[in-house]
Formats: sequence, C-alpha cells, structure tokens
Amino acid sequence: MEVTKGTAYGLGLSQCVITLGVVLFSPGVEVDVIVPHFRLTGNHSSVGFSSEATSLHLGIGVVGTSFLAAMFAMVSYNTHEQGLAGQDFQADTLEQMGLWDPLFWAYCMMSHAMVTLVVGDPVDLFGALAATSFMSYFLFRACSPKGQTLNLTQENLNILGYGVGVMLLVVQLTDTRANGMSVVMLMVVLDYFLGIGHTYDRQATIETVSNSRLFYVCAGSVGLALLYAMSG
Repeated sequence: MEVTKGTAYGLGLSQCVITLGVVLFSPGVEVDVIVPHFRLTGNHSSVGFSSEATSLHLGIGVVGTSFLAAMFAMVSYNTHEQGLAGQDFQADTLEQMGLWDPLFWAYCMMSHAMVTLVVGDPVDLFGALAATSFMSYFLFRACSPKGQTLNLTQENLNILGYGVGVMLLVVQLTDTRANGMSVVMLMVVLDYFLGIGHTYDRQATIETVSNSRLFYVCAGSVGLALLYAMSG
C-alpha cells in the first residue's frame, strides 16, 4: 500500500478524533498506582518503606498517545514525499528520516504503559515501569534494522526479554478490570504483527515498515480508546 497524503492524514486524524471523542464522552478512568516511600521509624535511627496509593487519571495519557500516533502518520507521509519509501530499512536511512523512528517508539512505550496501568489497577509503580520497559525495549531491538548476518542468539534474547516483560505484566493482573488477560493477549498479537512487518522480508523497505507501523499505531490507538471506554 502506497502511503498517500490522504491515507496518512486520514488514518492519523481519524484515530485521534475517535480517541478524543471517547475520552470526552466516557466516564473518567482512574487507576491506583502504589508508590513506595521512605520513612523513618522510632527515634529516626532506622529507615523503612511504606506504600501509598496515588490516583492517576488516564484521559490525558490516552489522548497524548493518540496525538503521538497522529504525528507519526504525518511524518510518515513526509518521508514518502522525500523519496525515501523505496530505500532499504537500514540504520543510515533512519538517520535521514528525522523524528520518524523516535516518534514511533515513543508511541510504543506510551501505549504499553497505558495498557499496563489499566489492566494492573491497582498497579505497583516499579512493576509497571519494569513491564513497560522490558516489552518496549526488546520489541525495539527485535524490530531494529538487521545486518547481513542474522544473529540467532540476539534474536532469541529479544524474544526472551519481551516474554519477561509480558510475564511482569501478567503477574500484576487483578480482578478490578475485567478481561485483563484478553487485553494482554491482543496486545501481544499486535506486537507480533509489528515484528512480522519488520522481519518477514529478508531486506525490508521503508515503505513496508511504514505500512506496518501505520497499521500498528492506528489499531493500537483505537483499541486503547475502546479499553478506556470499557474501563470507565
């Protein structure tokens, strides 16, 4: 699929409008984030830890994630206007594309964080950060441009690291939000298709990767909006 101006703007703006409408007309979603605190005990001679739950409204985070997706769609169109679509997906090509790659991975991290906060409510702060970091980082590594020789050890480590992130998320699932495991599985499937889009061809092009990323951000943003609406 060639990314035309109408396609990029249509996908980017439509998902943003849908998300904004859902957040504005749905009941607000708040999650409890358990934050550890240092405390002094006795006569201030010993130090301990205490936990305190802090309420966090997710509306701004969900809209912000959708805004990143819209920006990515706009930048994707600009890269095609520059004639980069047919080039190989390589590190030197990414250097010519400015914010295209950082915007996508910022979206990826935020979307994983939003899912973690919703399905894990009440969620431990360190657990949420660890799960989000593992999933986002190793997905980034798995989707990075590959050299001429495939390093199977590194690829297996990427899969293992991503799996650790998913397990860190699963152990935090609670009964507060219904269908938490189903949401996690849908997220994993979407991540899987993202990886396929980057690695299915022996030498992927920018156009192939851009299409897979556009599908990812649009499907992810709409799914996140639906999750927000169902959790309200």
